[in-house]
Amino acid sequence: MIITKKILALVLSSLPFQVLGQNCSNNANFEITRPSGRTRNCNWIVRDNELVDQRRENVCTRPDVASNCVKACTGCTPASSAVFTMTNAADGNEIIMYTRNESTGILTYTGSPFSTKGIGGDSTLEAPPDDPLASQNSLVVADSCLLAVNAGSNTLTSFQILVNQGLIERVSIVGSGGDIPVSIAYSSANRLVYALNSGGPGSISGFMLNNECVLEPIPNSIVSLNQGSRDLPPPPDGPPYFVSSPAQIDFTPDSEELLVTIKGIDGNPLSGGTINRFDVNGNTGLVSNLRIFETGSSTIVPFSFDFDGDDNLLVVNAFGSSPPGTPDAGSVSLYNFEDNESTVSLVEVDNTETRQTAVCWIKYSSGCTFTTNNGSSSISSLIVRDGSITLKDSAAALLNNPVDEIFSPDGQYLYVLSTGHTDDGQPRVYVYDVGNGCNLSEVQVISDGLPNENVTGFGAVGLAVF
Repeated sequence: MIITKKILALVLSSLPFQVLGQNCSNNANFEITRPSGRTRNCNWIVRDNELVDQRRENVCTRPDVASNCVKACTGCTPASSAVFTMTNAADGNEIIMYTRNESTGILTYTGSPFSTKGIGGDSTLEAPPDDPLASQNSLVVADSCLLAVNAGSNTLTSFQILVNQGLIERVSIVGSGGDIPVSIAYSSANRLVYALNSGGPGSISGFMLNNECVLEPIPNSIVSLNQGSRDLPPPPDGPPYFVSSPAQIDFTPDSEELLVTIKGIDGNPLSGGTINRFDVNGNTGLVSNLRIFETGSSTIVPFSFDFDGDDNLLVVNAFGSSPPGTPDAGSVSLYNFEDNESTVSLVEVDNTETRQTAVCWIKYSSGCTFTTNNGSSSISSLIVRDGSITLKDSAAALLNNPVDEIFSPDGQYLYVLSTGHTDDGQPRVYVYDVGNGCNLSEVQVISDGLPNENVTGFGAVGLAVF
């Protein structure tokens, strides 16, 4: 019997979504048994260009062949890029993976979550579901690896990214070296990883990442941040802990320094926070020579940071020069590293108000800087050029209680995680095309795979791109 291409298409379209989707590969161990009794692998289907259509019509209508020989039967192109977020759930943290169309920016859910074997969130932070870890870079791509924090179990999980198969494989789980890990730094120069722990006095801890994506703790790398106990009344009379907790850790672009932002001092956010600088020994992975820069009362709640094209430091101040909780007060500061008689000092050279509330996350690419503003449910766009910051648009886009954001590798698309906290509690990933002049055009909104905050307890967090 001859099976037409139309019938073949109908059969293939009836297969389960994940089969068609997102695993565009062939099962190397699968064998197709021919009527003669001889067996062939999936590649046999496409081995002869003149017989491809005939062989697809003959064998790809069989469900076992269609599900094991997806690439050969459909002619699909394996994904080469992906976006990740995580549930941060109290009963078990999971990674949500979307394959990414590099041309259009469009995301497609791979069909199933990947367990970190750790626990999300931690009530010690006193954080709401729209800012569950009060940090940036809780989920990071490290070359071909994915690294995630498990704040509730004080662990880190590493995965190998197999994007062409639409999956990630868990390869290691290690202690974070402290309480409540919230942020991860990675240096591709020496495959060095540092975790930031926000609990207690705060601490950082170092790891080496091997070629198989296994995290290996570095002996004697745990360093306390020496934050004292809060001398403020507990909420609601005083600010919750997350307003003053450690926020982000990252390497400078040359990997010679490791930076940590802390939103307050000894649990008090009312007089500014600190930017902590460590020298990095690229051979041992150990850090030393801590220098603490106090941001002062003009930069309240210094939260996350990034670097511009000239390696200047960009820091968002959630409430600018106003007390925590003040509306429309957020700002962005630009610092440079000035050489002064064999020492390098951190000097603030510009500060620009965004006129938005709870300005907490920042990312830079090719002259464009975007902040996500949790309290205003907005994204602000700024232009950074020649050591100065210019506000382009206070509200370049609107979305409910956004948190983490990440650029595509080419800077063409911006991905932003909306928590949905004050709407329906449903997290969503927004996709924006970044146009000339740092404009944003919405391309897609996707919530597939992301559980409601009522299910996770703490709320989704983290965003990374491969």
